[in-house]
Amino acid sequence: MKHRKGFDLVRSDVGYTVGEGSARTTPPSTDSGYRVEVWTDEPEAGGELLETISRATEFSVSCAALKASIRARPGKVVIHLNGRHRMSCERAPDPPLPE
Repeated sequence: MKHRKGFDLVRSDVGYTVGEGSARTTPPSTDSGYRVEVWTDEPEAGGELLETISRATEFSVSCAALKASIRARPGKVVIHLNGRHRMSCERAPDPPLPE
């Protein structure tokens, strides 16, 4: 899927993206860049990785993906990583009850 500005969005079935015109042919290293991941529970508590929402090289893009994933995945643990370093780990709140 393409973003309106022309760069590829991450698809869970591929695992990485390659922008048009890029000479890169290998997946990006897991030790560099920012990632937003969705887990069933905290990794220390034995949770499972459900999906990687985003891989980005820009901090602002990864922050936007983090905010969107928190809204879209209620009750799941959302982890924001910079390389191998965890920047945040929080459980997305459940949606408010209808009145």
